[in-house]
Amino acid sequence: MTTRLRFPAAFRAELARSVRSDWPLYALSAGFFLFGLIHAVGRDYSIIGMIDQYAVKWTVNFMIIGPFFAFVVGVVHIAWRMKGRKRLSYRTMVAPRRLARLFAGTLFLLTGGLVFTSAFSAIKTSFPQGQGFVYDHLHADIDNAMHFGVDPFHHLYAFGQHDWLLRIVELNYGILWFIICYFSLYVVMTSPRMEKIRLRFALTWLGSWVVVGTAMASTWLSAGPVYYGRVTGDTARFAEQAAFLSSTSSESASAHMFQEYLWTLYQSGTIGLGSGISAFPSMHVALATVVALYAWEWSRKLGFVAWVYVAFIVCSSVYLGWHYAIDGYASIVVVSGLYWALRVLMPNLGRLRWGLSARALPEALTAQIEKRA
Repeated sequence: MTTRLRFPAAFRAELARSVRSDWPLYALSAGFFLFGLIHAVGRDYSIIGMIDQYAVKWTVNFMIIGPFFAFVVGVVHIAWRMKGRKRLSYRTMVAPRRLARLFAGTLFLLTGGLVFTSAFSAIKTSFPQGQGFVYDHLHADIDNAMHFGVDPFHHLYAFGQHDWLLRIVELNYGILWFIICYFSLYVVMTSPRMEKIRLRFALTWLGSWVVVGTAMASTWLSAGPVYYGRVTGDTARFAEQAAFLSSTSSESASAHMFQEYLWTLYQSGTIGLGSGISAFPSMHVALATVVALYAWEWSRKLGFVAWVYVAFIVCSSVYLGWHYAIDGYASIVVVSGLYWALRVLMPNLGRLRWGLSARALPEALTAQIEKRA
């Protein structure tokens, strides 16, 4: 069989294997979506109310921007690092295994991942229905007690109450964080080099939304410092912070602007992009922690930088009034526990894949391709 004829057969076999290997992710997404449907019964919201808008954003990010930057990075890496093997390296970029993983990862992100995200947004929007935000006073008092009798934003504002610093923190928290965390997910889901950690990483990622963003958030629901006065009636406690944050209300990607947007959606009871208010625990810190845990596993130097970034996100979440400090601390502890639990359990999960161990799958695939050739 010629190389031209072998390529489609190899690609189809690799694609089938890659899609099958992602079955736990599809199962988790389907289960979460089913939970959302059950949760929606008797409540006035649609579980897929924002799926069209999320579809546009996810398509742009994971079918256009993601592949483009991955291709550019690959070409630059080959041109810079590979001296005598450039031709082989370029061929590797379009090898059946690499393309299959790209297609399979993108397929999940635009199906299971998209449905999961849309369901989460709808579920989160429904949290305050019935009980409201009842834990803000308690969480703020715990925060105060843990930080020497002072609400922790005062510690940060003692040296960092500057408009230029506020803009840096806002742009990082509102834009750069999304690029880092979501592009990390894209790379892990679409790169064959991430095969050893892909399933664990994605399960930790999705599991964080389920455990931290859904189960814990709905159980101990709080709105956060920026909304403290509106949900408790005590407008003085965080008045200084609210006044400072409003100084950039007219700027793009300002925290104040997005906070007012979320409050408007909350008051109207409607679902929008990113809708839903819940401070405890912090999903910003949770996803940054997921990236840091696996970055540390991949490289100690990269991991150190990632953990410094986690610390910066924790401080930023307090600085911008989104969260109490304990929201970030809880996220780090819970996500780390989820990470280690999956690291212990995953070897057993791998044996469930279609009756083959993870190590046996490539061998079976190779035998199948050789038989067809």
